[in-house]
Formats: sequence, structure tokens, C-alpha cells
Amino acid sequence: MDNNQKSINELLPLELLQAILVRVPAKHLFPLRFVSKLWLSLISDPTFVEFHFHHTSEFTIPSYFFAHNDQLVGSVDLHALFHGGATLDTSIEKFSLPFPWKKNTRSNLLVLGSCRGFVLLRHYPYYIILWNPVTQSHKKISYYNAVKKNNIIHGIGYDASNDDYVIVIFSKENQPHCFSLRTNSWTKIDVAPPTPLITYEFIPWGLFFNGAIHWLSYRPSNRDILIFDVKKRRFSKIPLPEQKLTWWPSKLVILGGCLALNFFDYRDNNKRTQVWVLKKYKVPSSWILLYEIPHHCISLFLSNYSDVIVLDRVTMNFAKYKLEGERVQCFKYFNYSFCHVIAFEHISTVYTPSLATLPSCDKKKWKNGM
Repeated sequence: MDNNQKSINELLPLELLQAILVRVPAKHLFPLRFVSKLWLSLISDPTFVEFHFHHTSEFTIPSYFFAHNDQLVGSVDLHALFHGGATLDTSIEKFSLPFPWKKNTRSNLLVLGSCRGFVLLRHYPYYIILWNPVTQSHKKISYYNAVKKNNIIHGIGYDASNDDYVIVIFSKENQPHCFSLRTNSWTKIDVAPPTPLITYEFIPWGLFFNGAIHWLSYRPSNRDILIFDVKKRRFSKIPLPEQKLTWWPSKLVILGGCLALNFFDYRDNNKRTQVWVLKKYKVPSSWILLYEIPHHCISLFLSNYSDVIVLDRVTMNFAKYKLEGERVQCFKYFNYSFCHVIAFEHISTVYTPSLATLPSCDKKKWKNGM
């Protein structure tokens, strides 16, 4: 057969094809399953899915997911924005929720975190939803029998030893519960947290990092980060940096592969943000001041320990700063139907788009496009 008539599968060795596809963003790669049976098999393979996720996490800037109601759900492609020549308007992808949505519930959808391409949503009053916007894999979970109060702490994590997604939920009045996607069931967590759970003192959404979910306290009197190990099903804590306890801790983030913490300065009308990084996990003495910005910003991504991408909480602009504090790029969003939404932490999260599906999902349905 003439080379002009050969398919790409015949021209490229399988190893080279894999090396090419692993560099394609998940949202563009997922539709390519229908190119051929070989591509369907390759892109659906769990080993390739895992390799693709780790490659994306290591070499690509994550996206910024936000959801306010059924009309305002989407994500900002930060990689295209800062490295692909896109504008802020063109870098936004809008999503349709894959589950039924009742009218008059516009303010009842909260974003509680992300894990391996999945976002965790809370649908008032007693449901949480785990959803991958790329694959549309999702699951609606009732927590009515676990927790029956409004002041609730949530978290999502991944137990690699069991290939299982774990959701943790608790309140001051109720014992912590853990939901396993693998077993499709709630169980009580018998090990008590290291400090009393006063749930209204905690930011109610957790951050998954290093095999554990982390929660930050609102109160200056609480000087620890609460941790839950999803494999061992155990609580522990990490002290905040002692140098800046007089500032207001605002948000936990992941920067440069390390746990990091935004501190806001509200004294004397100052609007500064300091970011502290825990260089060695669970080693309190390894907290270091990474940079300071003369605005109230949420750090989103650290590039090569030289530039940081942030979201300004006042102007709602995405910007890039040098670690010395110099702003080098700024993108203003002009679609005001979205701009009042994207800057609020309780309806947004940083996430890495992936091809992952839930353990309980029917793989055959996934391969056929669900």
C-alpha cells in the first residue's frame, strides 16, 4: 500500500502515538476516542489515563473551575490564557450540568474542592455530587443519614492503594463520616480529630494533597491545619507558621508541589498578600515566605519557582507576578455575567482536567460516550 493511503496507525509506532497523545489536553483528547478502535482502546486504557493525568499535572497549568447555578458553570483554561495567546473571554469553556436541576435553586450549588479532574459540588440541602466535566462521569450522593446540620465540613481525596475516591463530611454535632466510591457506602470514622471540631471556625472545603485532605481554620486562636489521611482514615494536624499568626490566614493552595498558605493583611487598610510554603511536608520549621503581593490575591499556580499566577479578589483579574512582586501580565474579564462569580472561593476551585472515571462507573458506557 502506498504511504499516502496508509492510516496514521500504520505510519506511527504505538509508542510514538502514545507519546503524542499523552501531550494532548484531556478536553481535546476525549473526543478522539472515535478516530479508530485502536485510539478508543488506547485512550480508555486505565494505565494511559493515569499516565496522562500525571503528565498533565507536572507540565501543564491547571484550570480554574467555577459554578454558581445551572447558567454559570465553566472553567478558565489558565494554560491557554498565559501561554497560548488566548484572551480571558476565549479561554473560558462553559459546561452543562449532567444531572437534573430544579428551578429556583440558583444559590444552592457550592463548589467544595477537586481531585484528579473531578470537582465536588454540594446541592442543597442533602446532596453532594462528584463530577468530571471532561468525561461527564458523575455520581450524586445523599448525606442525609450521615450529617443533618448546616455547618458542615466537606473534603474529597483519592486512596491510590484501593483506586478509590473518598469523601469526608462532619459537623460539630455529628461524628465524622467517610463515603467510599468503591463500596458506595458511608462509614463512621472512629478516630477522633486531634482538636475539638467547631465547624463554623473552619473553611468548609478541604484541599487534597499528598494523600490527605486539609482544612484551614478561620479563627486566629486555632493555629493548626486539620488533616485527614484518606488511606489510614486518621486525623492529624500541622501548625501554621509562627512568624505570621497576627495576619489572617485565608486559603490553602498547592504551589510548586508544596502545601502553601495565603495570608491577608487587613491592618491599617493594607491590602497585601503573603504566601508561605511548607517546603517539607508536616515539618513546621520548613515554612518559608515565598513572596508578597500588594493586593489581596488567591495564588493559583507557581511556574518554575519564578512566576506565580493569581486571581485578584477585588478586581477579579487574573495576573502573573514575579516572585519579587512585579506584575508581568494581567487579564481582565469583560463578560460581567461571569465576572462577579469567578472570584468567590465557595463557588470555584483549581482543578486539573483528566480522563478519569469513577470506580463504580460502567467502563463500557464510558467507552461508548456515556
